[in-house]
Amino acid sequence: MIGLSWEPDVPPLPDMLAQVELGKEVSPDQIQPEMFLNWIEQCYRRDCELKSDIIQSFAPAFGIPWVEAIAGCPVVAHPGSLWAEPCLDSYANRPRICLDLDNPWLRKLIELTRVLVEFADGRFPVTLPLTRGPLDTLSAMRGPERMGLDFYDNRDEVLEILDELTDLWIGFCEAVLPWIPPFHGGYCTRMKMWAPGHAVTPQNDISSIVSASMYEEFALPCDRRIVSRFPYHSFHLHDTEYHQIDGLLKLKELTAIQLFLQPSSGGPPLETVMPVVRQALNSKPLLLGVEDIETAEWCLNELPSTGFCLMLSTKAHNPISEEHKLWLKKHCSF
Repeated sequence: MIGLSWEPDVPPLPDMLAQVELGKEVSPDQIQPEMFLNWIEQCYRRDCELKSDIIQSFAPAFGIPWVEAIAGCPVVAHPGSLWAEPCLDSYANRPRICLDLDNPWLRKLIELTRVLVEFADGRFPVTLPLTRGPLDTLSAMRGPERMGLDFYDNRDEVLEILDELTDLWIGFCEAVLPWIPPFHGGYCTRMKMWAPGHAVTPQNDISSIVSASMYEEFALPCDRRIVSRFPYHSFHLHDTEYHQIDGLLKLKELTAIQLFLQPSSGGPPLETVMPVVRQALNSKPLLLGVEDIETAEWCLNELPSTGFCLMLSTKAHNPISEEHKLWLKKHCSF
């Protein structure tokens, strides 16, 4: 399968940032549906003009760090982004983390999801937004440097809070999924994977800076609990996390791996990553994102087609180039 990966619902929208004061904390009341519905409609119509094998899904994401906000991180507006600031100074006497169904950020997400479902009216699938994993959320709460030191200095406390954050992540998804209707008898992840049941996208982007052995000790048990709780999953990774794939492949219940190759924007060289890509594809369905047509063509020639979805990346706020359109027309079935 072949298509584009352009994630139009992930970056914060300029209209949204214009209505919040840069450098100030953002409240959920400041986020309103009218900020994104016109943009979603534009993106849906653009997608309808493309030849593609994959289903373009949409979610009320727009740069909002939903899980981190619900965990207690202040959300602060910065130029071009909404950022979750640290909120945990010490593990001593901290309140236990648990999901409150009346949390204002969760209520806002459910409101936006319901509005988007009504707006979609069956034309496209609505999905869960970007949901950073337990390790990502702890990194946001503590800061990545302090979290790294915590692995040594506060091992038991880290394991305890990651267990709570896993419960939070699962509860978050279980609270929102009932508001999302099926699309042609199934559900989509934000990574464009359709499945015949509820599907989620686990991730831990901060694992780029965590060794494989530490990840297996601290984060893989969280991943195991998540994939055992939901029937279908597309685990999201960047190529800077390729050293974690061995561990993830130990999760027999994991449905699929989604990996972005980014050698020209900070990722490792292709020759370093490709053995792991082949290993992943030999074990699980693989959704592979690439940065350019040259790499896409190389992957089509070198990788087996069974269980393989290739997505050519492009920026959401840039026009889709004629070169991309012609490439899709050349390769796609639909």
